[in-house]
Amino acid sequence: MKRLETNSTITFEYNTGPILPPFCHKYKIIVSKSDRDKYQINLNLEYYDRDEITEEEIFDEGFTMDDNYKWNEELPLVWGHEIENKFKVANWKKKPSRSKDGSDFIIRVVQDNQSEILQPASSRIWEIFVQEIIQAVFELSKKEAPLQINFISGSSKNQNQKIDFTFSFAKRSVLRDSSQKGKKAINWLEGQNLLKYIFAIDYLPENSFEKIPSADSNYISPGDGLWYELAPTANSREDDITQIKRLIETLKGE
Repeated sequence: MKRLETNSTITFEYNTGPILPPFCHKYKIIVSKSDRDKYQINLNLEYYDRDEITEEEIFDEGFTMDDNYKWNEELPLVWGHEIENKFKVANWKKKPSRSKDGSDFIIRVVQDNQSEILQPASSRIWEIFVQEIIQAVFELSKKEAPLQINFISGSSKNQNQKIDFTFSFAKRSVLRDSSQKGKKAINWLEGQNLLKYIFAIDYLPENSFEKIPSADSNYISPGDGLWYELAPTANSREDDITQIKRLIETLKGE
């Protein structure tokens, strides 16, 4: 597929497969291109099998009793172009195959009155891409705000360096606001790589702080409203130490 033609549609369908509630869910996303080069998106996100667990178990995992979501509006033009570009460079499998974890991910294209089911060579890359679309929808519908990541080198009293990152999935843009160097726009690819570094580390709630500690160190707030020290523990492996060091350098822009 070289280009999404006028009045054609792309459908993304995903099912988590054999995982326990409240995490198991499925979604269907239909992207339609109009004759005005506008891109309409219809999202239907549904969590299932929740009648098998209690309300308390649902709340304990950070969910609510109504996490299903529907949205049918227009996508920003940058997203329409990004979807088309994604298809231009995609590699597809000749024969469909089930994923190792039992999840299902299907892409269906309807164009010139013909329907075709496609399976990407790397489903994981596409799953992440579609998750970004869903996050963009959450921003556009005001369900969620852009992702805020905060980093401080110092302490609550002595902040030698403070850097705030704003990730807008709707605009596919990242803003870096440094107390030392001011504001700077970061391209989306660089922002994606930064998020990989940030979320490659396990942030344990039992090791978190509601406020920045008074001891000088490096601290990060990865979007959950809590602060975590970026420092190895007594049980840290060499790879963990390297990972933390690389993240600190990346956050500082070194």
